[in-house]
Amino acid sequence: MPKVTCSVCNSTVDSRTLVAAQKLDNHTLELIRKDLPKWEGKRGVCGNCLEQYRAKKFVGYLEAEYRKLSDIEHAVVSKITRRGRVSQAVHQDFHSGMTFGQRVADRVARFGGSWPFIGIFGGILVVWMVVNAWILAQHPFDPYPFILLNLVLSTLAALQAPVIMMSQNRQAEKDRVHAQQDYEINLMAEIEIRDLHDKMDSLRFKQWHELWHIQKRQIELLEHLCERHANPDAKTPAPTPYVPPEL
Repeated sequence: MPKVTCSVCNSTVDSRTLVAAQKLDNHTLELIRKDLPKWEGKRGVCGNCLEQYRAKKFVGYLEAEYRKLSDIEHAVVSKITRRGRVSQAVHQDFHSGMTFGQRVADRVARFGGSWPFIGIFGGILVVWMVVNAWILAQHPFDPYPFILLNLVLSTLAALQAPVIMMSQNRQAEKDRVHAQQDYEINLMAEIEIRDLHDKMDSLRFKQWHELWHIQKRQIELLEHLCERHANPDAKTPAPTPYVPPEL
């Protein structure tokens, strides 16, 4: 066979191994022109160059699909690649990074929404009103209608509401992290299950392939035995040794 040169790598190969530029798809042509701007495409491309640009095209497809993923999916894919863990103790991480003010806000919100707080605060109100209405009826420090008590209650409500809101906002952030982690775990489990299904399909195909070769070998041996039984004097060649199939 005559020897020709590849238009991409300029290596000398057989002419029958070259692929004409007209037979290449547009994406492969664009990749070649990107690497070789002066490439005219008048001569063929060798098999090695064609395989390289096909691999580049496939990698480009994968990168394009990877860019379509969200940040969470990127994180899950990177963790699967590194065989890392997705689950983590969110509650411990939040508590370890809390400041003193955040801890106080949580305790205030926890105590302000409990029955002991209602009981203690209700008792203080009753004692306040009894002292000013009955015990110190002649010279009360907060006579009816208890203007000082209303001021104390308003001040307490004005201070307590932002503290409780800070605690609730942090709890909402914790719930968001929990929801994100649950999504990552579910996504990782889905990917792992699909991977297991692919492996099971591959094993099943391999088993069926081996069974088919074994049955074929059994039929060959049965035909050989039948031929020897029918013509005992004839010298029939022995079957070839069994070679396991390669996948």
